[in-house]
Amino acid sequence: MPSTHTTVAGDTLSAIAQRFYGDAGLFGFIAAANGIADPDEIGIGQVLRLPDPGRVRPVRAGDTLSGIALEMYGDASFVGLLAAANAIRDPDHIEVGWTLSIPDRPGTPLPPPPPVITGVLPYASEPFGVYQPLIGWRSNLQQERVRSGLTNRFAQAVNLAHLETTPTGPHLAAAKFTDPTGTVVGRELATRAVSGLDDPDLWQALLADTADSPAATMIAAVNGPRVGAAAAADPQRETVTTRLLQQLNRTDPTIVPQMFAREVQPWERALAAVQFIAQQHPSKAMFLSPIGILHRFREYFFELGTFLGPPVGHVWISPGGTVELIEVNTRRTLVERTTEQSTESVEKSEQSGTDRDEIADAVKAENASDMKLGVTTSASGGLGTIFQASGSASFNLDQSRKQAQEQTHKRMREQTSKLSSEVKQSFKTTFRTVTETSDTSSRRYVLQNTTSRLVSYQLSRKMRKVAVQVQDLGQQLCWQLYVDFPGDHLDTGNFVHETAAALDPSIKRPDRIPYPPDKPVVYPFAVRFLQHNGGDDDTDLTYLQSDENGDHGINRNAGANSIIQFRFDFDIPPAPEGFVLANVAAVDFKNEQAQVKDVALNPNSAGGPAKSFMIRLAKANFGGKRSMPFEVTMMYTPTKTAKDAIDAQNAQAMKDYTDLVAAEKERLFYETLRKRVKLSSRVPARRPEDLREEERNIIYRKIIARLYGKTANWENSDYHVASELIRYFFDVDAMLYFVAPDWWRPRPGRRVMMNADGALQTTAFESADKKYLFTEESEPAPLGASLGWFLQLDGDANRNAFLNSPWVKAVLPIRPGREDEAMKFLGRPEVAGTDGLNEDYPFDPEQDPPEYRGKKLREVLLIIAAKIAAEQKQSLTPVPSNPGDPNSDLALPAEVVFAHGFNPLQGGISFGKEPFQVFSQWTEILPTEQVVATEYDLKTPS
Repeated sequence: MPSTHTTVAGDTLSAIAQRFYGDAGLFGFIAAANGIADPDEIGIGQVLRLPDPGRVRPVRAGDTLSGIALEMYGDASFVGLLAAANAIRDPDHIEVGWTLSIPDRPGTPLPPPPPVITGVLPYASEPFGVYQPLIGWRSNLQQERVRSGLTNRFAQAVNLAHLETTPTGPHLAAAKFTDPTGTVVGRELATRAVSGLDDPDLWQALLADTADSPAATMIAAVNGPRVGAAAAADPQRETVTTRLLQQLNRTDPTIVPQMFAREVQPWERALAAVQFIAQQHPSKAMFLSPIGILHRFREYFFELGTFLGPPVGHVWISPGGTVELIEVNTRRTLVERTTEQSTESVEKSEQSGTDRDEIADAVKAENASDMKLGVTTSASGGLGTIFQASGSASFNLDQSRKQAQEQTHKRMREQTSKLSSEVKQSFKTTFRTVTETSDTSSRRYVLQNTTSRLVSYQLSRKMRKVAVQVQDLGQQLCWQLYVDFPGDHLDTGNFVHETAAALDPSIKRPDRIPYPPDKPVVYPFAVRFLQHNGGDDDTDLTYLQSDENGDHGINRNAGANSIIQFRFDFDIPPAPEGFVLANVAAVDFKNEQAQVKDVALNPNSAGGPAKSFMIRLAKANFGGKRSMPFEVTMMYTPTKTAKDAIDAQNAQAMKDYTDLVAAEKERLFYETLRKRVKLSSRVPARRPEDLREEERNIIYRKIIARLYGKTANWENSDYHVASELIRYFFDVDAMLYFVAPDWWRPRPGRRVMMNADGALQTTAFESADKKYLFTEESEPAPLGASLGWFLQLDGDANRNAFLNSPWVKAVLPIRPGREDEAMKFLGRPEVAGTDGLNEDYPFDPEQDPPEYRGKKLREVLLIIAAKIAAEQKQSLTPVPSNPGDPNSDLALPAEVVFAHGFNPLQGGISFGKEPFQVFSQWTEILPTEQVVATEYDLKTPS
């Protein structure tokens, strides 16, 4: 009895077939048994019947479904039976790896297979090319690059190497061996191994289990008097390590040398690169010839017919009823909603757009964004997408053509199959019944039942059958060379926008708290009349400062003994809170008859502020009184503690202000940056054709400069003449160039995000940690600026690759019919040179034609040029578009497909050496946006 399987996440029909039948190729049998139209699409929870497949037959290379039907049934007309039993949508397409279930032959003859549609003209075409470098011509171009590489790596080795002193003089530093044990014995073994690099028995001698072996000597040193490095060693660990190493050396002598691996020095790596690049294989496989071959192809798309696919829904309609259906296609849909509020109403509008689901357009779109392809213009070359094949050491044109056809078939087949699958998977259709009418861009269907019975309608999607053919368009010789740093003459734009410096944070600067002003305080004092010499108290006399003693006053008219005290010391009152005495500002005797000579503060013997002051008179008359009053103004200044407290308040206020300003400036900065990022992400890209034209001009200019000097004075007519000469030999307008993604390198940053004035002057928006900045409203930079990419605002991914590439490979197709002249031009010493052209061609009897035997490289290249020239002549000779038809029209060989239309290719693939032939064919089933309603037959089978 047949079993069942309920699908789970991750299931595929091929995996289920492998699990239950042991053969993944029986996936088509399961699909047919369960009515699955597309074996690539199964749902989770789907219950699958798994009946016995009965007889099976694997598909082998060269098989066709009709041939298998003839083999198994003796009648090729049983193709339909095999196709139905294995869910084969296209009887003309089967693949190696499938396994077919062979049902029993029915009793009644099968209906004949449907006729093959012929004569349908292609509705679209896409040019393709495969560029295949040739290996073997040691030209001056390559020698220059090799010489440069040798020089650079030798200089690197010189910089990395250093000398060490030896008994015989200075030598390069000796090689080192790693010590994996971390022991004294291990380090000593690694050191001794250096001296025996070339000795095959080195480790046998070092680890010999004898009393006088180096290993035994080292163990004795560790276990004996412990000096030097051995002082910190663990004797037991050292002994165990040595014994285990000896054991390994006895059981397998290859292990210990692997453990103690020799360390390759950095300078040795650089020097090894010099040797590797300089070595020449007999076939000179190290060198790519300046000559390569461009294989040209064209992919055609044919519309073979339409049919209704599996049902996508059902609907019942009562007699006389009408149902309006809205189909919402969610594939690549951009929905924009805006809401506007008025006084009492809300207005809502919806806009949706859908990309075309055309496989030919999808192929072109994918190729346009594929950076692994060669970039070219189609002005005169007629080539679009060019991909590069691996280099070939054989110059066999027929074999090269076959390899190119195989690669083209594989790439185009995989590409169209992938895109076709994406188209099928991207369709998701839902139906809903609505009772209101609104203006939307969705597709609507109105179904009306005008009968008197209940009717069920089946809704099916209209499907397209598209055939794809690939035609060989011939070959063309090309000149290839490298152009270094192609993006140096192209730069990113400076995005103009407001700067952060122009944005005022509008925060008031805090007022500075001043120190308290100096404080004057007036104190009353009095000087007493103190007789120093003399018997009378002559208080009414006038005294002057004595010349002999400044502290005394004397009245000489009263006698030599009439002397009084003129110096007086007074205690200073306590200073006001928070102040310290600075000085005595003034002494005022008011209306008294006194003059002050000087006033001074007396030093404090204990240190600190003065506690007293001194006053010395110059003249005095006490007016008969025993004392004379006066006032002293003491000037006080704020203490250091008080000033420090005010400084702390000012500093804190300034810090708060600075922090607030910094935070606001940062907020304004990133607010401005958000605007710049958002606006920059909306900058429209220039047309790819314009970008490629710029790049092509840069490359061509560098080619001219390499051949004929610098380009500082481009107005010089010599360059114009040189350019026209090159154009004579080569189709410059069809030049293509390859930017290898494997060789992209981050460019050094040439701008900063914000300069000293606060101006945002970069378009890369790079932060300090080398992370590129973006917002939730912007699109990230191509591949991310974290990879060192410039954000080329008006460019594309190919422009970014061009800017960051250290080199590109430029390929100039040789104009048809001028191959011999171009070869002579390439032989010039300033172009490619003839070095290597006169050497023997490395003939390979398994790959090369006999005519190459015993020839020089130059002779073989001339043979190739002659063959391609003959092909070019053939391409200009009209041939019948339908061979065998006496009334057939004539067409050029490369255009016969446009003349006779679709002509099915037997077997699907026919790689060959003849040019201008269709060599590959396959079909794809594509869904359309149209859904068709048909009345569903409710009758069940009896």
